Amino acid sequence: MEYKIDLHTHTNISDGASTPKQLIETATLEKVKAVALTDHDNIGGLKEAKLLAKDNNIDFLNGIEISSLYKNGRILHILGIGIDPKNEDFLYQYNKMKKARDSGVEYILSTIRGKGIDISIKELKEKAFEKYLDRYDIYRYFTQNKLCSTAQEIWDKYLDPIPYGEGELMKAETAISIIKKAGGLSFLAHYNKSIGFAGLNNDEIEDEIKYLISVGLDGVERYYPSFNADDYKFLDYLIKKYDLIFSGGTDYHGANRPEIKLGTGKNNNLFISYEVYTRIISRKSINNAN
Repeated sequence: MEYKIDLHTHTNISDGASTPKQLIETATLEKVKAVALTDHDNIGGLKEAKLLAKDNNIDFLNGIEISSLYKNGRILHILGIGIDPKNEDFLYQYNKMKKARDSGVEYILSTIRGKGIDISIKELKEKAFEKYLDRYDIYRYFTQNKLCSTAQEIWDKYLDPIPYGEGELMKAETAISIIKKAGGLSFLAHYNKSIGFAGLNNDEIEDEIKYLISVGLDGVERYYPSFNADDYKFLDYLIKKYDLIFSGGTDYHGANRPEIKLGTGKNNNLFISYEVYTRIISRKSINNAN
């Protein structure tokens, strides 16, 4: 039996439905051998998930998915896999971002209030997982109080239309740099989504990825539930041409995206070999030795 893995997962620390404990329980049930927890802009669930993974004989990688600012206001998601969440350089930029987001919560709440939904910042603070508030605490309030029919509606109708304020997004170059300083590998997530390079042709995308490689990007997310045969062909071309390491995952959100199953994606359309995990471990060892 060949082991399967999932290196793109989310918990309720960001916008997933599962707790870190439930994520590992699901991984055990689904016989997923290696997991990376990559919550959006958050490392709060890593410690618990790592301990539980060890208890259940699951290989675990500390991760994060950083929402980062790119050229012309485009937002990219950069996965940091295998990071040391205690690294001082990483924490400096991470906390700088978190403080900026905390400062912007009042504005977000006032904007949402204008749409008829009054959310108390005091209640958000009482239920927060961490010191600083951000959009995910507001998102969690919506889901807990069933204020929208789907999880995506929360983003589309209430949160995404509100622009990020000064300092709330670190630059893509900074995200890649701090992942490297924290001993991790950086991967461009879901390259062709709107939070990616949607709207560009392959030649244009290649030029942008060449630039990201020049500032330290290690690789691309090669496996993703929405990718088709043409996407895989293009990614394989990039991986070979630029000698990229690659990752893959389901972008698991639990019950918030019930069509996506941990380790297998949508309608079993993904199988990510354990060899992908071992290659990442090997590259991390080489990088950290240099």
